[in-house]
Amino acid sequence: MRRLMLIAAIGLALSACEVQKNQEGSAANAASDDPAAIVAAVEDSWRSGSAETAMAHYAPDAVVFSTGSLAPTSDRNVVTRETAGFMAMKPADFTVTERNTQKLDDDTIVSSGIVGFTAQVGPARQMLRARFTQVLQKQPDRRWLIVHEHMSLPPAGAPLP
Repeated sequence: MRRLMLIAAIGLALSACEVQKNQEGSAANAASDDPAAIVAAVEDSWRSGSAETAMAHYAPDAVVFSTGSLAPTSDRNVVTRETAGFMAMKPADFTVTERNTQKLDDDTIVSSGIVGFTAQVGPARQMLRARFTQVLQKQPDRRWLIVHEHMSLPPAGAPLP
């Protein structure tokens, strides 16, 4: 169950890689319309170790399906709490494989793939993986924010890349 919750928090994340580690980086996200750069900024926020940094990439009313709950939530407090719990497990060694980035129109990007990372689960560090899909939308202030995210565990026994 703890592993499930861990991966649930990933989704809230990622998402989700080098969010800019300073205010200039956030400005770069606002100014960029390059899908690869936008997605990289979101994913990098998970490497920061900061729930606040990761949550800065989510719209206030983002809909999130995590691996730890059947129902989606748009409750920012729930998403923030799960993200903070994930960061407490000190995730590292992030890799994204099977990445697909689609620019649907000038204001919408879909990013999907498989994320792998190590995290402290109980007394040991473990390698974990999850599938993800994120929909990012350009806001009126030109920032790209996650408006929808879906995380899932790989099927049992499925070979992973």
